[in-house]
Amino acid sequence: MKIDKLLYEHFAELRLRGEFDTFYAPKLQEEIDGLIASGYTWVVLNLRLVKFINSTALGAIIKANKRMRAEGGELVIAQASSFAKEVLTQIGVDRVVPMFDEVEAAQEHLLSKMFAGETAQVIGESNVLFEFEDEERVAIMGGRRTGLGTVLSVDHERIKFTWDGGGRGLGKQQIDQLFAKGLPLKTKFKVKLCKKDYFHVDTIIERSEAREEDGAWGVMATASFTELSEADSLALAQFADDLDYLKKQLEDVRD
Repeated sequence: MKIDKLLYEHFAELRLRGEFDTFYAPKLQEEIDGLIASGYTWVVLNLRLVKFINSTALGAIIKANKRMRAEGGELVIAQASSFAKEVLTQIGVDRVVPMFDEVEAAQEHLLSKMFAGETAQVIGESNVLFEFEDEERVAIMGGRRTGLGTVLSVDHERIKFTWDGGGRGLGKQQIDQLFAKGLPLKTKFKVKLCKKDYFHVDTIIERSEAREEDGAWGVMATASFTELSEADSLALAQFADDLDYLKKQLEDVRD
C-alpha cells in the first residue's frame, strides 16, 4: 500500500492506494503521528484506490479517528472503493467514523466543524502548536509531546494562549506541572499578516493559570520568547501595533 499526503491550509488528506492490511496498519499510525506533530488534527482519509482492507486496518482507522478527536480535530473517510465501503458499512465503522461519497463533502464537513463557534481548532493565526522537551512532562501527557492551543495575543516578546487539555483527562496538579513557571516550551504558530509561513520559537513559561470547564482542566499561559530573529521581532511588533491602532479606530467609530 502507498499513502500520498496532501496538506491544505486547514486540514490534510491522506490518499491510500493498494491493499490496506495488518502489515500496513502501523504505516497509517505513523502518518497520523506526523500530522499531529505538524499541527494538523483535521484529516480526510481517501480510500478510493484501496483494493482490500482487513479488520486490523479497520481498527487502525478507528484509532486514528479517536486520536484526532482527542487533539480537538476529526478524521473522516471519503470516496471509499466499493470493496472498502461494503466492509466499512457491514462492520459498522461508518457509525463511528463519518464517511462521505465525495472528497468535497468530507472537506465541507470538516470546515463546518472547525468554524463551529468557540470549539474551532483551525491551524492558522488563532492557534499555537506547543511541544514539551523533557521526558517528565511527556510522561504526564501519556507519551505525547505536543498540544494545540488557542492564541489570545502575541507580540515581539511573548505569546499568550489557552489550552483545553486536549481531552486527556488531566487534573489541576498535572496542568500546573506541565506549565510551571520557568520551564521551556517550543512553539509553532502562524500570523498571516506578518508572513506566509510559521514562526518557530523557543519560549520560557512566564506564568500560567489552571482553569476548569465542564469538569475538564486546561490552562491559560503566557510564554516569553528566548530567541527571535530581528526580522521576526520587527514583524510581530508591527503586527501588535497595527492591531492596537485598528482596535482604537473601531472604538472611535462605535463611539
